[in-house]
Amino acid sequence: MTHYRLYYAPGACSLASHIALEEIRRAGLADYATTRLLLPAGDQKKPEFLAVNPRGHVPVLSYRLDGKEGLLSENLAILRFLMRQHPQARLLPTAPELEARGWEWLSWLATDVHSYAFMQVFYPMRYAESLVAQAEVEASGRALLTRYWADLESRLPAQGFALGPGLADQGGEDYFSVVDALLIVFYRWAKRYGFAPQRHYPRWAALSERTLARPSVQAVFEEERINLSDRLPPRPAHLYQIPETEQ
Repeated sequence: MTHYRLYYAPGACSLASHIALEEIRRAGLADYATTRLLLPAGDQKKPEFLAVNPRGHVPVLSYRLDGKEGLLSENLAILRFLMRQHPQARLLPTAPELEARGWEWLSWLATDVHSYAFMQVFYPMRYAESLVAQAEVEASGRALLTRYWADLESRLPAQGFALGPGLADQGGEDYFSVVDALLIVFYRWAKRYGFAPQRHYPRWAALSERTLARPSVQAVFEEERINLSDRLPPRPAHLYQIPETEQ
């Protein structure tokens, strides 16, 4: 049986890859172990992890394939690899149009939502020097995310999971995919950063509760010791110039 090791940080974007691996394990297709990194403690910058990934980012997946050991970084690359290695896990539909819809979601979430908008909220000090300018950067990121959340809400089905419509031949509305695994990452972040998605985006909130009800997701949340209810306090102005390492 194939064995993997996932390097992750609790509640980070690596959560999506963690959920995918747990789905694979519960399908009896492969086993995996994990290495936990605490980003606020700077674990991602320590020599032992930089030897694994010099970029200092999670997730990282180690694997053995055809007698050779390998490492993969970047969420989408890891998810793609796992889909191809274990098609029986049904991590994404295989019908061409539906698979493309899944990648449309994943690409948008990983780029516009995460790398573009959320980074302005997480790290405004990377984009500006003065406190005033940093506050403006964060406000810009929040405005973008508010717009993205409305777009996201309008695209989600009222029932089932994100790719439910059009999946009658592949499980119908109950087809859970890695799109849902990544969506719950951002739902949790939206709650932590004060967007109150549970009040403003009912379809996204309901989808997140359905996702959390899956045994695989519950197991991962328990291992990572995270939940959907925690909220970060407002960031004091004087902290804008301190490099943050939470995400």
